[in-house]
Amino acid sequence: MSRIPAQRSRLLLEQLRRFESPVLAPPELPPEEGPIVWASARGCHVEDVDGHRYLDAGAAFAVAAYGHAHPELVAAVCAQSQRLMHAMGDVYASENKGAFLERLAGLLPGDLEQSILGLSGADAVEAAIKTAALARPNCRTLAFHNAYHGLSLGALGHTAYRDSFRSPFAARLGSRISHAPYPYCYRCPMGLQHPACGLACLNYVRHLLDSPVSGCEDVGAVLVEPIQGRGGIVIPPAGWLKQLAELCAERSILLILDEIYTGFGRTGRRFACEHEGVVPDLICLGKAMSGGFPISAAVGTVEVMSAWRTAPGEARHTSTFLGHPVGCAVALAALEIFERERLEQRSARLGAYLLERLRRLAPDFAQIGELRGSGLMCGVELVSDKESRAPASELAWEVVLKMRRMGVLLLSSGSYGNVLSFTPPLIIEESELDELVMVFERALREALG
Repeated sequence: MSRIPAQRSRLLLEQLRRFESPVLAPPELPPEEGPIVWASARGCHVEDVDGHRYLDAGAAFAVAAYGHAHPELVAAVCAQSQRLMHAMGDVYASENKGAFLERLAGLLPGDLEQSILGLSGADAVEAAIKTAALARPNCRTLAFHNAYHGLSLGALGHTAYRDSFRSPFAARLGSRISHAPYPYCYRCPMGLQHPACGLACLNYVRHLLDSPVSGCEDVGAVLVEPIQGRGGIVIPPAGWLKQLAELCAERSILLILDEIYTGFGRTGRRFACEHEGVVPDLICLGKAMSGGFPISAAVGTVEVMSAWRTAPGEARHTSTFLGHPVGCAVALAALEIFERERLEQRSARLGAYLLERLRRLAPDFAQIGELRGSGLMCGVELVSDKESRAPASELAWEVVLKMRRMGVLLLSSGSYGNVLSFTPPLIIEESELDELVMVFERALREALG
């Protein structure tokens, strides 16, 4: 493989630095550390503009669950765009919008059946917290440390992932939001580990809700990820989510689950909440829901969604591209693939295989800390050593770069960027997982010298 990133990628990145806002343009990095520019992708593989081919071990932010450019999804895009490219959201909907919403409701647990569509995960979170604000007027929302819910202004107020995201906009973020420790997150003030951390964090939530000085006695909604994704594949102890749901039910607090990352088979069940039999009042969905086209949804019970019917006139929450015909067509096709192929079962089986392969590797490296996984959502924590467990962020970045040069795309996550996130397409084969682990081992050995 020639030098990465190669000439054409570098030229295109220079173009982006010139014409794209600095908030998005690739940063100035040493030539060998700069990003690549994608040209095409199919299945589990991506090709850059210089002709280099890569195994995509992250499924493009966990979106390409069905593989890149799945033929049925591509066909849905082509057929719908030729027939009707755009409709009028909440005014004149396309004929496939209702069919998609009905199919989605049939897939979800419990009586979650009424949706508000959007274009991104953050859109879904915005819709959910606005719904909660109507259903529980003047009430506070409780979210969690290390959480990532998106970067639009409302979602950002609930995100507590990295201070650099929030600090420039702190004065504009909502004041009716509090945060509690998430079990075993890197920023947990208790510094506890499983299983004590789960009970301690739950008791802390109870304390916040009961203490007049905490300012949280008026909490009306809790927003939580069943498994923290961008936060570093943080999996709470068994039973914690169920107990949190029971606490919310006791106090008539709305439970909002952010399953944008974990939904549609990623964790080995259709939705991560099903591992503990939890049914929320609202659920936020996106990413794998369409396998690549921008569409998301906040889905709630009829009772909760009825809060929107209190005012006459125009819709109080809509957008130009809401329920986009092509998005609905692609998402409908994606749900068909998901159910037909039973991808959650495949994710459970292959995720167990991947985690076992990684566990066999761990004893050989003092720098491999905890291994975490649920389905094809696995995290490898890199540390300075197993005893201190100090985050090895630079090592993680070096491993990511070396794996890229060896033909595998992987990203790091977590508050310190020291957790490697293995979230490949759910269609990946065992042989490709073997290749992934082999490249990871080789890259880690090279990085350690």
